[in-house]
Amino acid sequence: MNKILLSAAASVLSLKSAAQYDFSPITQLITDSIDIVGQSGENCGFMIVEGDSVVYEQYWGSWDNTTYQPIASGTKIASMALIMRLVDEGYLSPDETVQNFLPAFAGKPTITLHQLMSHTSGLPGVSPFISDNTLTLEQAADSIGLVTWMTGYDPGTAFLYGGVGMQVAGRMAEVATGMAWDDLFEEKIAAPLGMTQTDYAGTGATENFRIAGGMGTTMPDFSRLLVMLLQYGQIDDQQVLDSLTVTLMQSDQTNGVPLEGTPYANDPLRQDFRYGYGTWVEEVTNGQTTQFGSQGAFGFTPWIDRCRNIACVFFVRRTLSLIQPTHTQLRNLVEAIIPIKLNQPVITINGNQLLSSYADGNQWYLNDSLLTGATGSVYLPEQSGLYAVRHTSEEGCEVFSAYVSYTTSGVSGYHGSSLQLYPNPAHAWLVADCAAGYQIISATGKVVAQSSQPTGRVDVSALPAGIYLLRSGERVARFVKSDSAL
Repeated sequence: MNKILLSAAASVLSLKSAAQYDFSPITQLITDSIDIVGQSGENCGFMIVEGDSVVYEQYWGSWDNTTYQPIASGTKIASMALIMRLVDEGYLSPDETVQNFLPAFAGKPTITLHQLMSHTSGLPGVSPFISDNTLTLEQAADSIGLVTWMTGYDPGTAFLYGGVGMQVAGRMAEVATGMAWDDLFEEKIAAPLGMTQTDYAGTGATENFRIAGGMGTTMPDFSRLLVMLLQYGQIDDQQVLDSLTVTLMQSDQTNGVPLEGTPYANDPLRQDFRYGYGTWVEEVTNGQTTQFGSQGAFGFTPWIDRCRNIACVFFVRRTLSLIQPTHTQLRNLVEAIIPIKLNQPVITINGNQLLSSYADGNQWYLNDSLLTGATGSVYLPEQSGLYAVRHTSEEGCEVFSAYVSYTTSGVSGYHGSSLQLYPNPAHAWLVADCAAGYQIISATGKVVAQSSQPTGRVDVSALPAGIYLLRSGERVARFVKSDSAL
């Protein structure tokens, strides 16, 4: 029988009661799929951190919260976090060129750090130099510069996923700081985050640190990195990365170039994913990245969902193609169980106005159709129907209000300044300053009386009883026509 273990050791992150969520479908899904997704058919783990609190952490088989595993391309998000911290500290800039740091690249086209981090450098994705544990990182980078051919795509013109560019970026970091890559990671990322079980020996001890794929870690350890990114660079009252730096990491940095080499080429759900710095841009809402991650060839799958304020780690070691169907189902379950962390907008009817409970980020709808230009907190409805408002947060997350039924008099489409009139209700005459003439509009929107002549007295005696709009120029006012004089 497959064993399911709840973590018994104290987590570095706080443990939050998961009573508000029913995670049993997640446990059942992974248990039912363990023969496929589990290492040796039985070992894996899954964790969800909400904010900075663990709300789900379980292990299957013999794995537990101390289990160390290589994570392949899951490494990229950690490595680029280190590079970007060096950018924050002024050691590097995305616009720096390789040639300014590595003379071995003198014979190659000008390549920037930005291009190395976003897989748009024109370098190939693979090279024997990045996986040769007998070399140092310096030797590997120099060999790439001297021996490795460019792909035929000029730097900045195509996306070609792989590890070669990031290997070169890692060596640039060593030159810029005068420190070895593993020491840099310990000082700048691991120590501040409390990642005590994470290193670059996942594929064997070496001084040729595999920047894009050599990391080994535990599930709780890696979750610390994700929480820091989820919280825009902050953890335990420390600002490890600048918030704008995190935004750059999670945002598309490929500048729309063709996706000439992606591991998701035959995956209809993911084949159009773009790339930031060390992260796949997995969901974009209203122009903002709302989900991103760094999946590895061994199936290891971390992701961040900003709208739900969660970070997740699917801790597995199987071929990516084997775990992908379960991973997709897992993502869907998580999204169904944990709601978007936004209060639903509330619509209030105030006379002829609809008011959103949000001051900004609004978009109004009528009968499921978007009302173009209706983005204020107040909307003046022009026709009867079911109205709703969508609120979009600064991060791009969105949530809809419930629908509100509104019946209009049919004359609320005019929103000019107020026209003073009396009496109201009126029986035979209205007194009003109609220097520009006037129109009287019925509840159905039909013009029932009009004059182009200036007047201060309007005859309404022939109108049936009802609600009308009197318009003169840009000034408008509602009035009620009564059957008898008051």
